[in-house]
Amino acid sequence: MMKIAEVSEKYGIPQDTLRYYEREGVIPAIKRGNGHIRDYSEDDCKAIEFAQCLKAAGFSVEEIVEYNRLYALGDGTIPDRLALMQRKKDELLQQQAALEKALKLLNHKIFCYERAVETGILSWDDPNYPL
Repeated sequence: MMKIAEVSEKYGIPQDTLRYYEREGVIPAIKRGNGHIRDYSEDDCKAIEFAQCLKAAGFSVEEIVEYNRLYALGDGTIPDRLALMQRKKDELLQQQAALEKALKLLNHKIFCYERAVETGILSWDDPNYPL
């Protein structure tokens, strides 16, 4: 069992955010020990890690709460959970494509500026640029 300060330190999440996540349903309700102090179990920590993973993938708090609600309803919601994950994957793939396009443009600009530093001539149509 871990106290909230330990969990906050371990996962880099402010204590207020952990309380918010619990209140909103991002993580399950945390059992309380002596003095009504939160005691985080190993399962609670796994739920925090999963929530962090979903947040890193771009899930909103509302989407995580919806996923948790569906999960709690049991296996009958597997198609709904799958659809939620697929929608988020599609969004991420669109973001990835946009980032790759932006990166390609930045790389071209960097190449042109590097050549300008070397040669003293700035050209956006350098035939040596590897497209």
